[in-house]
Amino acid sequence: MGVLGISERIDVDRLQTISNHILQTEDGLITNWCCDEIGSANRNFVTDGVYRISGMTDIGEGVIRSWTLVLKVVIADPKRDDPAHYNYWRREILTYQSGLLNSLPANVIAPECFAIEEKVDGSVWLWLEEITHEPRSWEWNDYANAAEKLGEFQASYLLGNPLPELPWVNRQWMRSWIKECKNYRIMPYESIKELIVSNKRLAAINNRFNLLERSINDWLITLELLPRTFAHQDFYELNILLNSDRLQKGRLAVIDWQFASISGIGEDLGRFIGLSFSRGHVPIDKFREYRELFLSSYIKGMRQAGWHGDETLPRFGCLASFALRSVWEVPKLLQKLEQDAESPESLRLMLITEQQMEAATEAERLLINLK
Repeated sequence: MGVLGISERIDVDRLQTISNHILQTEDGLITNWCCDEIGSANRNFVTDGVYRISGMTDIGEGVIRSWTLVLKVVIADPKRDDPAHYNYWRREILTYQSGLLNSLPANVIAPECFAIEEKVDGSVWLWLEEITHEPRSWEWNDYANAAEKLGEFQASYLLGNPLPELPWVNRQWMRSWIKECKNYRIMPYESIKELIVSNKRLAAINNRFNLLERSINDWLITLELLPRTFAHQDFYELNILLNSDRLQKGRLAVIDWQFASISGIGEDLGRFIGLSFSRGHVPIDKFREYRELFLSSYIKGMRQAGWHGDETLPRFGCLASFALRSVWEVPKLLQKLEQDAESPESLRLMLITEQQMEAATEAERLLINLK
């Protein structure tokens, strides 16, 4: 929509009410404000932009105070109008409306929602708290802390914290996501057939991927039989807001609950690993060290919360979830190879999909023990 279009459509009276709420005053008067676009350039299908609105308010007797908030614009999508869809367009709206995020366990916090505004064009504006964070590169300990907190959070639902019995909280997220991936993918086998045959690494990836595809339904059934927990399904660096003060207090701030689901333990962790590697935040040449860091930290968090179950269960959930990202990334690899087999992106995807296939092999071994 763009900043100009958003600014022109903002109801200043609403902005005044929300800014006064933030400043805990009834009589404040906005003296100036501005709007800036933030967030990823690669938007979700149902997001039309995320904006930071900041301003100054006169609260009386010449005292001027500043404030900020976040405006997220959600757009109606008839292709994603089914609560069973992994990306159901109203899910985050309903999540905030329900109050589900107001008191999450294990000191996990989400932004306060100040208002939900239904617009005449069918879009919905979420007026949200801006949670402070440190915009810095993640380090080894940051990943360990986030994975540990995720384990603690998700174990709490195995230990008595009630799961949200709400119709729009997805219960087959991975199944829906895989179905959607298959609807969009292109597999240029014929045009690169000779390359697949001549390149041993690519041939091994292709052969293992074909085996995985034949096992997907068994994997999904097992994932859906794992102990159930409340999951974010987009838990990675951009949605985890680092802050040293919060960390010292054992708190973790997480944003963007569009994919909220009830999933198997470990699934969120596999997504965390996959997104962190695929989007270039974690060095691929240190994959095994980081993978074990994620897993050991997650299980440590579960143990600290009081869960003493079989760690094979979250390990399978994690490895299967990570390996299943190949349903999207192997086709992308083949497309990049078709364009330029020696490009940095082709080589990077080769490394990532090799690790996914290695995880698939281990997940298959665990699956035998779980049957």
